[in-house]
Amino acid sequence: MKRIALACLLAASLSIQAQEAKPSKEREALRRAQAALRAAQEQQATLQADKARSDAEAATAQRAAASARSQAAGSAARLKARESELQALRSQLQAGEDARRRAETRAAEAEQARQQELLAARQDLAARQQANQALVQLLERSTRALADAEARNRQLYTVGQDLVQRALGRSPLDTAALQEPLLGLAAVRAEDEAEKLRAELAALRTTGSH
Repeated sequence: MKRIALACLLAASLSIQAQEAKPSKEREALRRAQAALRAAQEQQATLQADKARSDAEAATAQRAAASARSQAAGSAARLKARESELQALRSQLQAGEDARRRAETRAAEAEQARQQELLAARQDLAARQQANQALVQLLERSTRALADAEARNRQLYTVGQDLVQRALGRSPLDTAALQEPLLGLAAVRAEDEAEKLRAELAALRTTGSH
């Protein structure tokens, strides 16, 4: 605006000077002043248009910047939300991993305990089998001993019965000798001893059969 005012003053001064000095050049100076004024006005209009355009561009740039800031803020908020979700997922994953490790540890401990129980059961079974085998062997030895004892008892009983029958079996000469007064006592003693021997043999046989 100052340039335009100076130009106008300059034009007026030139016009006044021209009127005073040379009246023939008045119109030329006036045209020049008018031309300079139009040029100044056009320049002013151009400057105003440029300023308006600059203002519009600045406003557009400000709106774009505000929109960019808003988008950036939204993006930052979404990013923060995604980071929070990611952290939550990581926490869940870590918790799941910890739970899996604990489950594996418990399973390993349970398997170890089961193996120990199985080993103890096998050892107990082996001990029982050994005890049963020992009992079977003892029973077999006892059965054989009992059978041998019964066989010996039967043999002893047979031998005893044979001895008793021999002791009791008398010839007429033996009978006559036993009827003698001195030999009668011997016969009684012989009979008593035979009965005693028979009873002992019978008791021995009965005890052996049990």
